[in-house]
Amino acid sequence: MKLPNGYGSITKLTGNRRKPWMARVTCDETYDETKHDYVRKRIVLGYYPTKKAALEALSIYNESPFKPEDVNITFSQIYEKYKKSAAYAKLKSSALTSRQTAYKYCAPLYDIKIRDLNKDMLQNVIDSIQLGSSSKKNVLTVMRIVIDYAYDHNLINKKYTDGINIEYSDPVIDRIPFTEQEIETLWSVSDDWDVKVLLILLYSGMRVNELLKNYRDNVNLEDHWIYVPAELAKNKESCRYVPIHNKVYDLVKWFVDNSASYGHDKLMLNPNGSVIMYNNFVSRNLPRINKFMSVEHKFHDTRHTFASKGTSAGIPELYMQKIMGHTPRSILYNTYTHITIPELLEWINQIP
Repeated sequence: MKLPNGYGSITKLTGNRRKPWMARVTCDETYDETKHDYVRKRIVLGYYPTKKAALEALSIYNESPFKPEDVNITFSQIYEKYKKSAAYAKLKSSALTSRQTAYKYCAPLYDIKIRDLNKDMLQNVIDSIQLGSSSKKNVLTVMRIVIDYAYDHNLINKKYTDGINIEYSDPVIDRIPFTEQEIETLWSVSDDWDVKVLLILLYSGMRVNELLKNYRDNVNLEDHWIYVPAELAKNKESCRYVPIHNKVYDLVKWFVDNSASYGHDKLMLNPNGSVIMYNNFVSRNLPRINKFMSVEHKFHDTRHTFASKGTSAGIPELYMQKIMGHTPRSILYNTYTHITIPELLEWINQIP
């Protein structure tokens, strides 16, 4: 029986082939300069072992048509489309770095046509990653972005990321709080600018980049607070006023004055007037400080130390959450409870 006009066509190819039946559809007309006429370009949907399978492919296409030129689009090509989207442009620096790193683990999928992908392929990539569950979830997020695009554009008929299994694992990196003795040792060399950075983090509980990437105008020395703006905040609750502990007030003031002397808008500059960069600090300054103290601390250990010290000092959980930028689970605390900066200052100074 002849197929309807515009429906597509089925052709059996010559020779001994495993999939001899070819299904094709016709694209929109385009003008051919050489022929001085409009022509229709035909796109191959795929090759199939039987005529029935080829007809089914045509039927699926006509029920949920997609752009025929996307029939051979790959995993990486879809992700490149996502990188040009408004959603990608709105990603904060930390989320952008996380997304870029996660995408690299999808390398086995880069050149696979999206219509040839299946759930097992995605699961195998997830299972092969020798990282913790948190990192695997980031990779799954990238997969969902690609699969959702394919599903929304009728390139696939099911979301293969649904039901992907990620087994929970303990954090790969152990967080080791600074001891009282180690903090005392840091205070003994607090004239060093890089030690000043660690001490401010230890007594504020700020995330590293909330401090390093902040601006001088976001510091209010008179009222003792540092503001974390939306572009540096990890989430809604992270956009907050962090009280400055009395113990590190002079250290914060040192960075404010140093920045002002160079006329720079960024807060965290070294004595030479250069912006303190995370990667440089991790590769140079932190190893130097660790070697001096004969320890092996990570940058984020400062935040764990603050949480431990605050809890030991009896600071209520709600106040710790407000200071550290965590979202309270209770709607009573999250929506209806309002806490002032003086209250946070009073509590943070309970840390000895």
